[in-house]
Amino acid sequence: MTYEAFCSSFETEEDCMQALFKVKWPDGFRCPICSNTNCYVTSTRRLPLYECARCRTQTSLISDTIFRGSRTPLRSWFRAIFLHTQWRGINALQLSEKINVSYKTAWLICHKIRFAMSQSDAENLLSGIVRVSDAILYRRIIPPRNFLEFEQPVFVGSMEDEHGEITRFKIRVSPRSLRKDRHSSPDASSFIQQVVVPTSIPGTIVTKRHGKEVNRELRWVCRDAERWMASKFRGVGLKHLQVYLDHYCYIDSRQEDSSIFIDLLRDCVRRVGINYPKLTGTLNRRSSRPVRQKHAAIALVG
Repeated sequence: MTYEAFCSSFETEEDCMQALFKVKWPDGFRCPICSNTNCYVTSTRRLPLYECARCRTQTSLISDTIFRGSRTPLRSWFRAIFLHTQWRGINALQLSEKINVSYKTAWLICHKIRFAMSQSDAENLLSGIVRVSDAILYRRIIPPRNFLEFEQPVFVGSMEDEHGEITRFKIRVSPRSLRKDRHSSPDASSFIQQVVVPTSIPGTIVTKRHGKEVNRELRWVCRDAERWMASKFRGVGLKHLQVYLDHYCYIDSRQEDSSIFIDLLRDCVRRVGINYPKLTGTLNRRSSRPVRQKHAAIALVG
């Protein structure tokens, strides 16, 4: 589906609200507290408010989702999600121009969507025939003395079908402390415990990024992920590198799936999301001195 065709399918806020309702409550409204199916609807707001007829709990379409607290129209959110399902992806600057929002808003939307991708990807473990190897991102052919500041070690794992084709893979950033020198390979046991189902762990095939038994397919996966980040985002820093790698793995494993938009929308609905202070690391700086002054003023008044 083209972007223009998608926009025509979700042209109004009402179209988006109906789709969001079906994804959030596929069997009809259900109270998040008591699971009651009867509710009263307040439709005078920008988004409807649903009040449980039994326990009086109020909820909305965007509560407990990545859209929570957002003033951005659902149409813009839907378009952003669709653009993130495209193989080439989209960066924050392009998104801000595409859906007509500020760069800061677009940047936050991108990271909230990637957060949902990352959480979903973490839940889908590798099984069956699993192969694991270490690799390096931002590899330097002639490394400088401080190569550890540039090159980033990672682990990559894949699962194969009965024909030997890779159906899913995962890439995880490896702690630099596990790597003693440029030619060493870190221990992959922790990575295997995190990404492989317990029944497939004993049969996991572990190789290294160098040597006679190097897995060239896994090494190519990392090279392709590196090229993808370089072409679309002009490179990614270590702070957010993992979520970009999760984004790459999420899209690649579903690029032939026609329902990828609904899958991603469902993942966005099932997760609360992440806020701007936590993303930027400004939560503590914001809440330090002003909060103490506020509490002090309250104490004086009391």
